[in-house]
Amino acid sequence: MGMTAAMVLSAALILVPVSSRGAAPSGLDAEGIALLLQGDYAGALKKFDASIARHPKNAQALANRCTARYKLGDMDGSIADFKSAVALKRTLKGEISAQISDAYYRRALWLAEKGERAKAALDLYDSVRLNRRNPRAYAKIGELAILNAEFRTAVDYFDRALKLDKNLDAALAGRARALLELGKTRQALADVDTAILLRPSEAAYFELRAEAHKTLGRADQAAKDERWAHELRKK
Repeated sequence: MGMTAAMVLSAALILVPVSSRGAAPSGLDAEGIALLLQGDYAGALKKFDASIARHPKNAQALANRCTARYKLGDMDGSIADFKSAVALKRTLKGEISAQISDAYYRRALWLAEKGERAKAALDLYDSVRLNRRNPRAYAKIGELAILNAEFRTAVDYFDRALKLDKNLDAALAGRARALLELGKTRQALADVDTAILLRPSEAAYFELRAEAHKTLGRADQAAKDERWAHELRKK
């Protein structure tokens, strides 16, 4: 999948270093885990590939390869390994669900950038099913709802995001956009004001506030925001 290295989280490493019989891992699995701990994800991947080639139903190796692939930015491979590992051993789901929630989220961003909104939405729903406390995933669902002109649905998802992170500026700006489309201009203005306070370098937020001011007949304030947005885009 064409994802950049910048899309890989620096999240805490998630390992499953226990064999199906409850014994400590040995051989290729142990070597792979050691490499994971050292940050050599490519080396770890080779070890887990070899282990799985010998024992295709090694759920722990699949789960650990899932982590290696995730760290390398291979979200498709990571998700596939997650599904295979959990199919073999359901108890692994809780141990790696947070990172796979993020893998679904990051793949959804990539799909959305390609214009594949329906597929992106499916991945986002999977993301929040695995981790109900992922505010950015809820906010992204809200953004997709706006693109589909589903403004009330968008507000609902932005509300969920903001309950988890009240300072998520993208969710505030997104909700402002949805509220503006619903004719709730003053509420929209309050949200975008807060978004600007949180992230004053974002030109799009000033452009959005200019729209709200225009709707309220405040031409001078709208012009001021438009000028400021223009200056920010020049930087």
